[in-house]
Amino acid sequence: MNWTEKTWIVATCGRGCADVLKAELAALGYAPQDVSATSVGLEGDLRDAMRLNLWLRSANRVLFEVAGFEVDSADDLYEAVRSLPWELWLRRDVPFHVHGVAQHETIRDPRFAVLRCKDAIADRFVDQTGARPDSTAAPEGAACVALYWKETDARIFLDTSGVPLSHRGYRWRGWVAPLRETLAASIVLAIEWGQNPAEAFIAPMCGSGTLAIEAAWIAQNRAPGLAREDYAFLHLAGPDVAAWRDLQAEARAKFVSAPRTWIAASDVDPQAIACARENAGRAGVESLIRFHTCDFRDTPLPKPPALIVMNPEYGERMGLEDRLVPLYEGIGTYFKTKCQGMRGAVFTGNLPLGRKIGLHPTRRTAMWNGDIECRLLEFDVYEGTRDARLIRKHGGGESAPQ
Repeated sequence: MNWTEKTWIVATCGRGCADVLKAELAALGYAPQDVSATSVGLEGDLRDAMRLNLWLRSANRVLFEVAGFEVDSADDLYEAVRSLPWELWLRRDVPFHVHGVAQHETIRDPRFAVLRCKDAIADRFVDQTGARPDSTAAPEGAACVALYWKETDARIFLDTSGVPLSHRGYRWRGWVAPLRETLAASIVLAIEWGQNPAEAFIAPMCGSGTLAIEAAWIAQNRAPGLAREDYAFLHLAGPDVAAWRDLQAEARAKFVSAPRTWIAASDVDPQAIACARENAGRAGVESLIRFHTCDFRDTPLPKPPALIVMNPEYGERMGLEDRLVPLYEGIGTYFKTKCQGMRGAVFTGNLPLGRKIGLHPTRRTAMWNGDIECRLLEFDVYEGTRDARLIRKHGGGESAPQ
């Protein structure tokens, strides 16, 4: 294959994040042509795939299509995959890894389809070179192949990412139920933070600090893949490594090391703040984030414009919802009494609790955190409030504005 020839590229994402991913691609100058719940498609060559791995914040993988077939059985799949010139695409000295999905009436377990795909690639190598390449169950350090098979439609991709793009490299340990980095970036992008350089970003209840770190990278115009060294496209046969180095150099030239942006993160637990600081240090943004150990209500705030983003507990276990009602009511009171003239956002997997905030969202966006259907609730907080009883109940005081 000539790596400069355009083919179909599919960028995958978490469920509910496709609109964010589509906007990212458009901002990079691409024309997305096919959008599903978990992916966006476009045309491009291998250099484009490299560039997308470097710059996309919300994508999980960048897949480079090499073939498509009509198949009706695992044997059909094997023969079709075996017919492809793998000896021209993969290196003998690098193991290969296969992953994928298969939905067909003849397939009980998708792993069987993946195994047949793996066998076909290895057997092709033996036929053409006389040697069987090594395969591996992990994508690290490997050339990666992705299979998508649904009904009679089978598509074969080179997975140019390998290790998912959510693995930024800065979070060695998370706090309680940390957000995946790509989801955190999707949240920040979905609420359009960063378009106004004067708008501050505050993340109370920050946990491992992922929201604040992703916001800091956006403020720096930092390509999220800039520090990462292992990409599956580097293990293919004959990729243009010079083009990759040029893309990295271009990204470094656009990097703003010290943007004049107020970014803050707070948590009531000192260990959470210690974890967030460590992660921010590895991400190179510790000096950009003001860390505070305090209740969210006591988080120091700048003057507007500012955006306050929270990811409170969801109450997944039975009986936990009742305990969290005061927390969500307190978030509403905090917005009403301390955040006038600012924007607020709450990401929650519990809609009944979200309604306890007591404010009408200007927008609700459905996003999935793993298999949990969540909502990103956005609020514009104006002067005053209509519910003085709520303010008195949760500490706003009698003198709060009415």
